[in-house]
Amino acid sequence: MSGLSRRALALLTCCLLICGFTLPAASAQPKGTEGHCPDGNGVTVVVDFQELGGDTLVRCAPGEQASGLTALENAGFEVTGTTRWGKAFICRLNGKPGPDTEPCVNTPPASAYWGYWHAPNGGTWTYSQQGATNRKPPLGSYEGWSFSKDRSASDNPPPRVAPVRPAPKPRFTAQPATRFPKPVQATPGTAEGARWLVGELRDGALPGFNGPDWGLTIDALFVLSATRTDGAALNQVADKVAHNVRGYNSYDLWGQPGVRLADETGKLLAAAVAADTDPTSFGGINLRQEMLELIAGPGPNHGQIQDKGITSDTNTFGQSLAVIGLARSGGVPSEVVDFLIKQQCAVGGFRLSTTLGGTPSISCDEFPNAVLDPDSTAMAIQALLAANTPAATASANKGADWLQRTQRADGSFGGSGPTEASNTNSTGLAAQALAAAGRTEPARKAADYVAQRQLTAANGGAAKAFAGAIAYNDAAFAEAIANGIPEMARDQWRRASAQALLGLAQVPLGKLGALKPTRTAAPPATTVNPSTTTVSTTSASESTTTSAPETTTASETTTSTPPPVVDQPATPLAQTGAEPALPLLAGLVLVTAGLLVTVVARRRSA
Repeated sequence: MSGLSRRALALLTCCLLICGFTLPAASAQPKGTEGHCPDGNGVTVVVDFQELGGDTLVRCAPGEQASGLTALENAGFEVTGTTRWGKAFICRLNGKPGPDTEPCVNTPPASAYWGYWHAPNGGTWTYSQQGATNRKPPLGSYEGWSFSKDRSASDNPPPRVAPVRPAPKPRFTAQPATRFPKPVQATPGTAEGARWLVGELRDGALPGFNGPDWGLTIDALFVLSATRTDGAALNQVADKVAHNVRGYNSYDLWGQPGVRLADETGKLLAAAVAADTDPTSFGGINLRQEMLELIAGPGPNHGQIQDKGITSDTNTFGQSLAVIGLARSGGVPSEVVDFLIKQQCAVGGFRLSTTLGGTPSISCDEFPNAVLDPDSTAMAIQALLAANTPAATASANKGADWLQRTQRADGSFGGSGPTEASNTNSTGLAAQALAAAGRTEPARKAADYVAQRQLTAANGGAAKAFAGAIAYNDAAFAEAIANGIPEMARDQWRRASAQALLGLAQVPLGKLGALKPTRTAAPPATTVNPSTTTVSTTSASESTTTSAPETTTASETTTSTPPPVVDQPATPLAQTGAEPALPLLAGLVLVTAGLLVTVVARRRSA
């Protein structure tokens, strides 16, 4: 898995599905939660690898613990005892020291072993006089494990994390948008479309090719936030996403801890604001802090959001989402905005990527053959308006000028590359951006184009039961009216509708969500369903949107980050029936989707 890019993974998933294979179930995520226990109802366990290398880990074992060993395992650490004595002697923690230096047959030597410590909250570390199987740690206390190499009894190193529970964070308060023009009135059909999308939810999530598609589910969250048609559904989707943060912005489910995906983290941060929740405690995870930690420091890429733990593969969509999420949650660092502005060419359009499509440069104008992308431009316009600085606003208006010049006579837009033809995905995003920039008439024309491709009870023909859904293009619209929408085609309709509906709603991304969070989404979960691997794939018609605006600078506190529940899909993947031609046709559709994802990474879902 470590050598695969996310685009390659999406293509591989499609190929496996066509061949009749399923991806292996993800290994169970660790028990417990990351970070200090938030209160006295648990035992915090600290593991310091010292000379073995690696970060000092802090995890919480919730509730009472029968012994130090139980606390260690319930906090989520992998424990290896000795062949002779079992776990009465701890030999390895999370695979360290490795078998090349310690076979774990007999008791580890006094020159290289795991020292066992304990402390009350706010106290000091004390070397334990009892073994981990014989000591019962009090509720609210700390257990410590620190590797001791070539030390004596007098200088064994205690863990290098103080046994002090962090104070509760102050309540998050977002700042209002100040630079957006008055919103255009929503186009008729917006509420109907949102209701259709809610009907497509499966246990609070939209399905993908292999379980819930969290990126697409967040797009539905944005629609619900923009239209305010179903508050209960908005809360349900927000809680579902919050329980599955790590299934979307990491490789934890693939057994590759330490990976954090920047584009996906930015989208999650924007989603938390759009759902009226606290982004510093979304499912118990501080998304703002995680986003800040994924910003490149001084150097050629200063300000670019970058993946952690793998070769970085981010783009203008992700950078824009990060700007919006950070701006709305307390301030966006100026370098993040500056890097986004660098993706704008002199003519006003933005490119999708610093590397994709033959544009290996930090700024757009450094490479003469940069491919300008209307979708990326629309996304960047809204992010820069959310950043709310003179330079950002000027760049956004320049982008809106370019976008207006590229609008086709019928009001439509296309993307770039394989999505260049007119489609409701690109047109919906452009309509939203033009409305955000105060270009009322072009925004209305784009919204009208989208509305004309929305199914109703009157025009739907064989697909009238899908009233409210929006076709990706004219061909899909005509086919649905003539023959209905088969199960295997619904994914494209979900993706097209999610983005197109935002163009109908005419609500800028920077204005989604309340000014202050009204609820906390999905309290940290302590149980895990390990039976589902959620690998999200995307088609060229997939949508990506965001929420909410703000000012500049960033300061932040840290929080514990508990792993979320990984939920089983409410329903299995759609069955195509017994007719042999249908699986073959479905396979061709999936191949096409995978190839488009490989070429166009803008709206990928990890």
